[in-house]
Amino acid sequence: MDLIELLKDSNDDEQKQDILLKQCLKTSELDLDEFIDNLSRSFDIYLSTLHTFISHICNKYLRVNPKVDSRWYTLLANFTSSIITVVFMDNLHNSDLLGFCELLHKCIELLWWSCNKKKINQSHLAFQTIKLIFSAIMDTDGVLEVLVSEVYGRRCLKRILFDFNMINQIERVELLRAVDVIAALVEKCSEHKNDLSLSESFSVYKACTALMETLGNHQSANRKQADFHNNLKSLSIKDDLALLRMTVPQKLSDLPHFLLALEQRKIDSFSDLIGFLPCTSCHKRALNYMYPKKYVLEEEYATPECFRLPFEFDEEDYKLGPWDILLSEDTIKDLQQLESKPEVIRAVMKKLGHISSGEWNKYKLRSTVRTSAIPVYEVLLPDNGLKILWQIDYGFTIRSGSHTQLVKIWTVTANKERIDKILKNLLIVHTFMQSHLCKVERMGKNNNCLPMVFNEEQTKSSDKYRLNSLKSDDESLEIHKMLITNKFIPLSTNLYKSLVLGGLNFTFQVSEKEYEIINCPTSAIIIGRSGTGKTTCIVFRQIASYLNSQLSPDDKVFHKRQIFITMSPNLRHRVKKYFDNIRESAILARTKMTNAQFREYREKKDEESGIESKMHEEKDEEEELNGIPDSFNHLQLTDKYFPLFITFDKFSKMLQGTYGISNRDITKQKKYDTDNIDSFDKGKFEPNRKSSFINTEDKNFVDYNRFQKKYWPSLNDRCRQKFDCVLVYSEFSIIKGSNPEVDYLSREDYRNISIKKYPAFTYNRDLIYDLFLQYEKMKARNDDYDSMDRTLAISHCAKKKTLGGLHIHEVYIDECQDNHIVDIALILKVFELANSIFLAGDIAQCIARGSSFRFQDLRALMYKWELTRTPTNHRSVLKPKKFELNFNYRSHNGILRLANSVVKLIRDFFPNSIDPLSPEHSEVDGPQPIIFDGFQEKHFSSFFVGNKENEQNEHSFTYSICMDTKCRKQTTLSQKQSSFIEFGADQVIIVRDDETKLYVMKLIGKAGLVMTVFEAKGMEFNDVLLYNFFTDSPACRKWRVILSALSENSDPVPTFSYEKHYILSSELKHLYVAITRARQRIWICEENKERFT
Repeated sequence: MDLIELLKDSNDDEQKQDILLKQCLKTSELDLDEFIDNLSRSFDIYLSTLHTFISHICNKYLRVNPKVDSRWYTLLANFTSSIITVVFMDNLHNSDLLGFCELLHKCIELLWWSCNKKKINQSHLAFQTIKLIFSAIMDTDGVLEVLVSEVYGRRCLKRILFDFNMINQIERVELLRAVDVIAALVEKCSEHKNDLSLSESFSVYKACTALMETLGNHQSANRKQADFHNNLKSLSIKDDLALLRMTVPQKLSDLPHFLLALEQRKIDSFSDLIGFLPCTSCHKRALNYMYPKKYVLEEEYATPECFRLPFEFDEEDYKLGPWDILLSEDTIKDLQQLESKPEVIRAVMKKLGHISSGEWNKYKLRSTVRTSAIPVYEVLLPDNGLKILWQIDYGFTIRSGSHTQLVKIWTVTANKERIDKILKNLLIVHTFMQSHLCKVERMGKNNNCLPMVFNEEQTKSSDKYRLNSLKSDDESLEIHKMLITNKFIPLSTNLYKSLVLGGLNFTFQVSEKEYEIINCPTSAIIIGRSGTGKTTCIVFRQIASYLNSQLSPDDKVFHKRQIFITMSPNLRHRVKKYFDNIRESAILARTKMTNAQFREYREKKDEESGIESKMHEEKDEEEELNGIPDSFNHLQLTDKYFPLFITFDKFSKMLQGTYGISNRDITKQKKYDTDNIDSFDKGKFEPNRKSSFINTEDKNFVDYNRFQKKYWPSLNDRCRQKFDCVLVYSEFSIIKGSNPEVDYLSREDYRNISIKKYPAFTYNRDLIYDLFLQYEKMKARNDDYDSMDRTLAISHCAKKKTLGGLHIHEVYIDECQDNHIVDIALILKVFELANSIFLAGDIAQCIARGSSFRFQDLRALMYKWELTRTPTNHRSVLKPKKFELNFNYRSHNGILRLANSVVKLIRDFFPNSIDPLSPEHSEVDGPQPIIFDGFQEKHFSSFFVGNKENEQNEHSFTYSICMDTKCRKQTTLSQKQSSFIEFGADQVIIVRDDETKLYVMKLIGKAGLVMTVFEAKGMEFNDVLLYNFFTDSPACRKWRVILSALSENSDPVPTFSYEKHYILSSELKHLYVAITRARQRIWICEENKERFT
C-alpha cells in the first residue's frame, strides 16, 4: 500500500498512523517526493486527514522523550520541512481552508522540536525552512493578513518571530513590510478603533512611519549639508520626535543611522501590534481582500429596512383592481389540487382578477346563490365546471393600510355538498353581522363597484354582533373555524406563481396591530396570552426581513443572518418547518421557467414528493441540532446554516465551543479573564477545535428534578422550618439569576430586594440565603453545575472578549419567559452588534421550574442594552418598543372563559407573578371544557375505536362525553358514542411529566399523540385531553384554597399563605398552558378527585 492510501486509511486510527509515520521516515526519496507532490496537488482533499496525522505525531512525541536515535529526529525534521516548503508553499492561496493555519502551526512546532531535540545540529534546516515559508507568505498578496488575524496563524507567526527569535534572522525589508501590513489591517477594523487611540505602540509605529517617509524624501531632495540643514527647520516633525524621545541629526551623514534607528523602533512595535490579533472582524476583511467573490463584507452594502410580506399586494399586482381578494384556506387547498393543471389555475385567477376590478355587471359576476342579510355570489367556470363562491366582507388590509370592504373567496370547487355546507354556515355567520358593511354603496366610473373605507370604530362596533352565542356546539365550532382559525391569503401575482409550482405555505392576512409589529424597525418586546399571534408576528417579521434584505455586491446575493432561539425543541422544530415552507413557496414565486422547464420540474416533483415527505416526517430532531456546529467560528458556522433555528441549550453549547469552555470548567467555577481567553500559546482558547468535550447528557448537570432528589433532602433537613422545594428553588434563581451585573446577590442585596416584586420568604431571607450558600458548596463538592452556572461561566468570557464569527443581523427569541434574566443578558451581550432583537412571551405561560422572569426587568435590561451597546454604522439608539396582543386566533370563548378564570386566580393570589393584560377574547362562542371525574385507565380503550382489520391501524377518538355544555360534568363512558373524530395530528393527550407520558403511551400504543405540558407549549391542536392534571399534582389539597375566590362557596377553606401555597402559582400556569392548546374542545379527565377536593 502506497503512502497516500495509508494516509486515507489511517484517519482516527492511532496504530495505522504510527505505521504511516514509520513508512514516511524509511521510504525512498522518490516515493516520499511522490507522496508530498500528491498532498500538494490535492491539498483540499487531504487537508483533514493530514491534519489528523500531524496532530497525532505532535500529541505523541512533543511532550515526551521518545527512545529513538538521532537519525529518527533528522528524518522527521526533513519530512516536516518538505511538507512546509512544498505542500504549504504551493497552497498559500488555500489559506482560508478550515484547519490550514492550525496544521501549519503544528508543522512548524514539529520541525523546531525535531531540529533541536538532543542537541542535534539541525537548527540550520529549521532556520532555512522558516525563512522560506515566511518569504513566500510575504510574496503572496493577502496571505499574511489571513494568517495573522486567525487564532492559529497568529500563534504560529508569534512563535516564529519572537519565541524562536527568528525576527533577527529574517530580512529587515520583509519585517518592515509585515509591520505595515498588520498595522494597516488593524487600523481599518472598527473593532480596534478605541484600542488604537489609547495604544502607545501604535502611536510609535505611526510616528516612525511618518518620520521615515518625511526624512527619506528630505534626504533625496537635499544632497548638500547646507541645503539639508536649512530645509530641516521647515519640516513638521517636532511632535513625532517628542513622542519617540529622539533628536533629529544635524549632519546629513548621520541621517542613514537615524533612519536605521527608526526602522528598528518600528520593528520593535511588531510584538505590540500583533497583540491586537487574532480578530474575527480583521479576519473577515482579510478573507474579503484575498477572495472577494467568496467572502463578502455585507455590512458595507446594508439596505434600508423594508419588511414587505412575500405574498402581500406589491408593484407586480398593478393589474388588479380596487378590491382586495382574500382566499380562504379551503380555496388555497382547492387551487393546490389543481397545481398540475396550470391552465385551470390561470382561468380561475382571471376570474378573480375580474372580481377585483369591480366590473361585476360587465362580467356578470353577481349570480346570487343565497339571499340573506348578506348576499353570497357564485361564478361558474364553464370549461371545467368549477364554481367560485364569494362575498363582500370588511377588515384591515395591508394594501390600503386601512379598514375597508374586501372580497372573500370561500371555495373554488365543483363539489355541491361542500358548497351547500359553506352556504349553511354562512347563513348563521351573517345573522350576527352588520349587513350594511357588506353591501356595495359606492359606485365609480362606468358603474363600477368600489369598496368603502371605514374608520376603526365602525368595524369594532360590528364585531360585537359576532360575540353572541350560536345555536349548537357543532355550529359554533364550524363558525369558529370559518372566522377565527381560518387564515385568508391575499391574492397576488406571487401567490399565483407559487401555487402553480407547488407552494405549500403562504403568509396570510394579519391584523393592523400584527402588521405594525412585523414592520417595527427597532428591537421589540411582544407580550400576549396564548394564541394571540406572537409567534406569527415573529415568523412573518423574520421571513419578510430575510427575503427583502438581499445585498448584491458584485452580483452576489446575500441574506441577513438571523437566529431564532427558544427553550422548547418541539417549538423550534415547528417554527423552522413553517419558516422553510414559506421561504420555499416565496422562492418558487420568483422562479422563472420556460414551458419545457416547467414540465420537467412537475415530473420531477411528482416523482420525489412522496419520498421527501416521508423523509421530512421521520427526521430526527436531535440529529438536526447535532448537525449544527458547536461553535460560532465563521469557518464552521457558515452561511448555509442560516437562518439558524436553535434551542437555548444548543446556543449555550455553541458558546461553550467558541470560548473553549468544557462542562468540567463550569463545575470548577472558573472565572475566565482576559489573560486566559487570550493565552493562545497556552492552548486555553481554541475556537476551531471540534467541541467533542460537550456532553449532551451530562450527569453533573442539575435541573429541578435532580435538585429535588439529590440536594433538597439534605437542605430540607437543615431548615428550622419546612419550606416548599419549588419555592426555595425559585428563590435561588432570584439570588443568582435576577441581576446580570453580579454572579449572585450579596446577603445584604438579597435582604433589600423589593418585597412587592418578590414577596416570598419576606421574614426568612437570611435562612434562605444560608441554604443557597450550602447548595453552592454541595455542588462544588460534587462537581455539579446548573443552568445559571453555565450562563455565568459563558458571560465571564463574553464580557472580556467579543464573540466574533459571522455578523448576526437579527435575533428572535420566542417564549422568552422560560429564560432567566441572566440568560437574556447573555444573548444581548453576545449579539450587541445585531440590528434588532425581537422577544415574545407571556408570564402566564412561564412554567419553567425556578424561573424568576419579569417583563419589567426585561424592558429595563433591553433599554440599557440599546443605550450602552457598541454603535454601528447602520443603527441609531432607539428605545425598544413594547406591543401587547389580546385577540385570540386559536381558541373560542368557551375555552377562553376558563383560561381567563385561571389567569384571574393567578392575578388574585400572586399579583406580582403575572403581567396585567386585558383579558383575551375571541369573536365566537363554543363548547365549554368538560371535567370528567372518576376516570380510570381502562376507559382509554373506550376512547379509541379502531378496526383491527385496517392495515393502517387508524383510530378514532370519541367525544361523546363532551357533548354537554355544562362547565363541569360527572359522567360514564356508557353513554352514546355515536360521534367520532379522527385522532391524529390535530388531537393530543397532555400529561404532567415524562413518567406519565410513557405510561399512557404504553396504554394506547400508536393510537394517539401524548405530550407533556412543557412539550406542548407553543403548539395547538383541535382537541385536547388533559389527563390526571390534578390527580398527579404535587400541590394536593393545597388546591382547596382556590375555593376562597368563589363567591358561592360555603365550605371552610384554608387561609392563604404566599409561601405555603406558592406552588399553585406554577400549577395554575401549567393548567393555563394545557387548556390553551385547544382550538375546539378540551376534556379534563381525573382519576381521583378526592386528592384536590
